[in-house]
Amino acid sequence: MSGVRIIYTLFGSEEAARSACGTLLEEGLIACANRLSPATSQFRWQGELREEREWPVILKTDDARAPGAANRLAELHDYDVPPILLLPVDTVFPPFERWVAEQLRR
Repeated sequence: MSGVRIIYTLFGSEEAARSACGTLLEEGLIACANRLSPATSQFRWQGELREEREWPVILKTDDARAPGAANRLAELHDYDVPPILLLPVDTVFPPFERWVAEQLRR
């Protein structure tokens, strides 16, 4: 198991995603963020089937910062129930793992 952790989430707008990612980077809680193209999500919300446009985001951090990053992400999120998944990473290309560690030491 590596020391790198992935946090996956979805936002309701591109601006909300950009703002949250910028804050997490500025606060040193993540090494980088990948804001992806909008996706169409289908789900049930408050008993109603919904289909919405959402903006997926993949955040890279380490084991030590992952819980704090997830909690801060929840505070910044534009959803009442933020979809935040903390995912372990089994194997990481060693130069990338070092880069993540360097970014988080800043």
